[in-house]
Amino acid sequence: MRLATIDIGTNTAQLLVVEIQNGSVNRLRAVERFVRLGEGVDENGRITDAAQNRLLDVLRDHRETARDFGVHQLVIVGTSALRDAANRDDVLNRIQNALSLDVDILSGDAEAALGFAAACSAFDDLTGHCLVVDVGGGSTELIAGTNPSLHAPDYGDAITSRSSLDIGCVRLTERCFSDQPPPDAEIDEADRLIEQALQDGTLSVGPDPTIIGTAGTATALALVDAGSDSTWNALRGGDFSLSHADVKEWRDRLLQLSVDEIRLLHPEAMEGRADVFTVGVMLLDHILNHVDRDSLRVSPHELRHGLALEWHTRNSPPVKVS
Repeated sequence: MRLATIDIGTNTAQLLVVEIQNGSVNRLRAVERFVRLGEGVDENGRITDAAQNRLLDVLRDHRETARDFGVHQLVIVGTSALRDAANRDDVLNRIQNALSLDVDILSGDAEAALGFAAACSAFDDLTGHCLVVDVGGGSTELIAGTNPSLHAPDYGDAITSRSSLDIGCVRLTERCFSDQPPPDAEIDEADRLIEQALQDGTLSVGPDPTIIGTAGTATALALVDAGSDSTWNALRGGDFSLSHADVKEWRDRLLQLSVDEIRLLHPEAMEGRADVFTVGVMLLDHILNHVDRDSLRVSPHELRHGLALEWHTRNSPPVKVS
């Protein structure tokens, strides 16, 4: 059978189409579209009409893609922006009325469990403790635990500690930066807010953890750092890492570049994220400092993969998503 999942985040609405056959889950199509749904939510607490219109257009396209692939099941979830918006119910009703699509709002715990399972599923060699770092548009999730495949489909049982920081690359950029490159005072304020959020968190990480970066910021930085399209094959194979020194170097470089210059670093990877990428890399730098680790592995699997993984493992033995 064929399954499609859609993850509606603060910055993107991502589609994954998979085929479930002979006990495995195989990717047929993955599409990332930028909607900037959370634009202004931090300031006004509401999703704007313009953002809703962008979302409807993208969901309509995703629905058609799913139909073209002949999917039997479509699972759609919303995360930070929809959780936080005062007009969430109005947005959900508008989606239902316009497209006849139901959207489930994931709790922070459910999002963490699925994201953790998805990120770890890219690797066959995980042992001991892991820390998954997911820099989103509205929030940053830090999830510590052990190999989730041992707990499928109840992935939350693998988590030993988590911290949800109310700062993502979109939200913090809107809050701190008036321009790119930003003036020193705005950089200092962003650094202060990130460090404060990390210090206020209650994360407890086990000894000698493997740090895994997932979602847009980490994968985009991997592509920019390597400067090669072949990097995506390495990412899909669970075989790409970034040193902390690399992350620091990119942080310093990005803080000196304009949005147009950042976009030119890797036009495909920077599509829809060039203006918030700098803050995303700043977050990665601070997190690696906070946990005192010198590298992170980059996982190409995100929440949409976790949704497919959970759906399948509730009906058959656990597998790796390819």
